[in-house]
Amino acid sequence: MPIFEALPLGLAPMAGFSTAPFRTLAARLGASFTITELVSARGIRHDPGLKRSARYLQPTGGDKPWGIQLFGQDPGDFAFAIDRVLSEPLYRPVSFIDINMGCPAPKVLKEGAGCALMRDRQQVERIIRAAVRTAGREGCPVTAKIRSGISPDAVNAVEIARAIEQGGAAAVTVHARTLDQYYRGRADWEVIGRVKQALSIPVFGNGDIRQPGDLEKMRSETACDGFMVGRAARGNPFIFRALRQGPSEVSTDQWLAVMIEHLDATVEALGETTAVKEMRSHFAFYLRGFERSPQFRRQVMVPARRDGVVAVLREAAKFRQASRLLY
Repeated sequence: MPIFEALPLGLAPMAGFSTAPFRTLAARLGASFTITELVSARGIRHDPGLKRSARYLQPTGGDKPWGIQLFGQDPGDFAFAIDRVLSEPLYRPVSFIDINMGCPAPKVLKEGAGCALMRDRQQVERIIRAAVRTAGREGCPVTAKIRSGISPDAVNAVEIARAIEQGGAAAVTVHARTLDQYYRGRADWEVIGRVKQALSIPVFGNGDIRQPGDLEKMRSETACDGFMVGRAARGNPFIFRALRQGPSEVSTDQWLAVMIEHLDATVEALGETTAVKEMRSHFAFYLRGFERSPQFRRQVMVPARRDGVVAVLREAAKFRQASRLLY
């Protein structure tokens, strides 16, 4: 895909974490591209005014590519949602639409969406064709994200990826775990390699990219065209630089400034009360790896106002300063 640099390293879509403020931070700190949290295609159809979906669709700040991820199980829902989103001036500049075919969350599976789609190759192709046909009218490419398969006995990523390619998608990302693994166990990168061998469109690898050297190792083992990082980026938007350049010390001043910027951008987007509550899950990951960090993770859950949260973060910074942390 020409919108991406060579061997791009992106922030994967994560419910509750791939918010616009965090995506903007990740992009500035080294992510090649970012993708929104998953957004319900049917939800948009039932809410064409986008009142409920708008907060999840907000663009990533800056000038790097960004995508909107949609989930669902009906091709008509995807066509409607894409047409509706791309009709809005705020969202029309989106770089690509990503179709979620890998989410393992029970409430998504119950709808026949997410990774449940990997049980039906024909439906996968129908959905991609509908998405490509609609997005193509605005010159917007479509990508998809899948898993290795449903279980160790049903690893069908190659078959599903071929359906995605035949449907007209521009790229596919493989999270190299099965549905029944959820996020446990080891990612089987060999599956990414098999998908890459079978397809002519770009294939991105996802799963167990955590530390310097992992990009080179995955590339060597799979010949993938790019990478996505998900859970390892929670509370650590600095990881993109570390993966590219090797371990480096993040100063406490920078660490504190990034957390406060993340908080303040969320307050601006959602209002103080909601923002303070929703940022707690992010702080549970930021506040790790230094003396008394468990104590500060508990303390940051208490304040209801922005200033109270910042006071806890500033106190935590004093203890972090005594630790030498590499990212």
